[in-house]
Amino acid sequence: MSLGDLYEPLQEHHANPYPFYERARQEEPLFFSPVMGAWVVTKMADVRRILRDGSRFSSANTLRPYSPFPPALLAELEKGFPNRGSYITMDGEEHRRRRAPAAAALTPERVDAIEPYILERASRLIDGFAKDGGVEFMAGYANRLPVDVIARLVGFAEQDATAFGDDSRAAAAVSMGHRFSSEEEQVACARAWVRFQRLIERYVVERRAAPRDDVISSYVAAFAPGDGPLSFEETAELVGLVLSIALPGHITTSALLGNGLLRLLSQPEQWRLLCERPDLAPNAAEEIARYDTPTHIFLRVSTADAEVGGRDFPAGTEFALCLASANRDEDAFERAETFDITRTPHANVVFGQGPHYCPGAGLARRQVEITLRLLAERLPGLRLVPDQRIEYRGTLDHRGPLALRLEW
Repeated sequence: MSLGDLYEPLQEHHANPYPFYERARQEEPLFFSPVMGAWVVTKMADVRRILRDGSRFSSANTLRPYSPFPPALLAELEKGFPNRGSYITMDGEEHRRRRAPAAAALTPERVDAIEPYILERASRLIDGFAKDGGVEFMAGYANRLPVDVIARLVGFAEQDATAFGDDSRAAAAVSMGHRFSSEEEQVACARAWVRFQRLIERYVVERRAAPRDDVISSYVAAFAPGDGPLSFEETAELVGLVLSIALPGHITTSALLGNGLLRLLSQPEQWRLLCERPDLAPNAAEEIARYDTPTHIFLRVSTADAEVGGRDFPAGTEFALCLASANRDEDAFERAETFDITRTPHANVVFGQGPHYCPGAGLARRQVEITLRLLAERLPGLRLVPDQRIEYRGTLDHRGPLALRLEW
């Protein structure tokens, strides 16, 4: 029996997939998963090669759901805009052109410029619970800081940040494979998707009339120049473009923060080391991302006959690149299964690689670094609430804790 017949990525192997990934790398590093309808790639060398070769391996299927949407969900989605502007599913020059405003907003210089805001906002959130002796970290911090930061960069007003975060987190479940508990939950997420689109639409129309120094204005100027009313097609494209940065711009970072605190506090000696040496925060952020990578799967489809893992495949073959497995590949990292915040940073695929490398990687890293440094300095007695059951978001593209109770 192939490992693919045993693989249950959103069920049995969701809470702790790493033993299965390790077995796959050793026994069957490339296997077909009927659940995903794709060949799962677990080794770093294969994952990196596919990510780098955008001409032979397209991202056109990146947002393909693992199973067809039910009619009720599709009916709700039809009330919004069709997905026309997302550069995530594009390749080549069209991908570069549509990605450019997002990349320009997330350069190292722009990240440096927004660092004082990140520091101020992170400090304010910690102030809000520091005297309480405990906090549910996801709701109290990890799901809030990244939303506030990306909302400010993209151009959303502070008063819309809560709606932005709530609806975009629910909408994210529609964009890729997700474990839904019921059709009602699916429909609710579809409605959130449409509300999120409508929020973006309002800002697009406002920026058309009165541009500002933000990502939304940059996209309007680049893809719908002029001052007349926007057509439906132009609006749909702009909504898709803004969504492509606004949604990924916070969900992965939230998962990283949750995974990071869970990992550090599960190994108290690593947390104590960070408290003794806050200068290790950048190293710790990188090791957290490698060891508990939030994005477990990237889908790709071959555009020509290709060889992967020593096997030949025809054009049109779908591959599920397992980034989380690649980042623990024994052939790529010494002591790959050991969590060590003193590890010298080494090339990984946490944020992808090649033409689709995440433009917000630097921003995500900076938020994690600042968070770790502040918490180590202000709450060195931080610990996990004993005997809590950790449940994860039912998805593979931003896998992190649903809730994480901490005390001090």
